[in-house]
Amino acid sequence: MKAYFSNIVEPKIPIVNATLYNPLLDKKVSIDFIIDTGFAGEIIIPLDIYMKLNLHLFEGVKKAGKFITGMTIKLRVSRAILDLNGIRIPCNVYTYLGVFRSLLGRKLLEKMEMIYSPKQNKIDLKVDL
Repeated sequence: MKAYFSNIVEPKIPIVNATLYNPLLDKKVSIDFIIDTGFAGEIIIPLDIYMKLNLHLFEGVKKAGKFITGMTIKLRVSRAILDLNGIRIPCNVYTYLGVFRSLLGRKLLEKMEMIYSPKQNKIDLKVDL
């Protein structure tokens, strides 16, 4: 799986490239996701990508999100399909107006094996379904 470290900020950010599809598989976007163990959900993406995939047409009930500061927000949520090297994983995708980066959270990471070695500039993800 294509995963790498980005030097956008220090310390390095672990990134994985994957394709996100809407539930009908008729729209897709290739996204560089930040691997974020601080995000408990599956995927969160900026609103413009969410709309480009027409995920607003597949929304369920809004969910409450909570920042580490304790502030709560209402998150839009839709079903989608994440493609990681040909392995398609049904998942929930969240968004709200303030999202600027795409994150891959712990709920999806639980379905994977991850080797994380920033000193060796190595990150490896394997899907374990």
